[in-house]
Amino acid sequence: MIKFPSKLFYISILPSTILYLTILYISNLHNIKLSLVLRDLAQTCGYPIGVGMISNIGILLWGAATSICLFTTFSQKINSDSSKLLLLGGLFSGLLCIDDFFLLHDRYIGPDFLNLTYLAISIFLLVRFRRLLKNIGLFNLVISILFLGLSIFFDGVIQQIFNQSYELTQLIEEGFKFLGITCWLNFWCKASSYALKSGAS
Repeated sequence: MIKFPSKLFYISILPSTILYLTILYISNLHNIKLSLVLRDLAQTCGYPIGVGMISNIGILLWGAATSICLFTTFSQKINSDSSKLLLLGGLFSGLLCIDDFFLLHDRYIGPDFLNLTYLAISIFLLVRFRRLLKNIGLFNLVISILFLGLSIFFDGVIQQIFNQSYELTQLIEEGFKFLGITCWLNFWCKASSYALKSGAS
């Protein structure tokens, strides 16, 4: 007789069922049609496949960085310092992913508070784990933060000055952001690989 895997139920089935029903319940409270909640946004709006593609790929990259960091964090083969670094990297990446996906900085919380929060986390990350980051390759992380910082600078400052050239400044802003996300993922892949290799030796 096949035994039902209880871990699968408690780790995957139960939480996802609760989340699914909670989203439907909240949507119903706000009089949002369930079909609009369930269907893909592009399908609902009837937009071509390219609409929002850069943003969607960026969100996937944030999610990939989150998954890689958190998966490696709980590996028994890595040391405590690497585990703490990857845990912070995973949580930070997850926060950035959620922000991008739900547009927290544009619609709900506001860019100033979130940007200051991201800056504080970045400084803490660079100072607290400076020795470990040097061993991994600090340059990759700094380049990523630089690109993301330039994106924020263009969004908050340059677009205000050259508001008549909105499309051009947004093109540059989103380009810096996309490069920043790809470098971010590159660094955390490298950090995870380093943690596993150093733990195994």
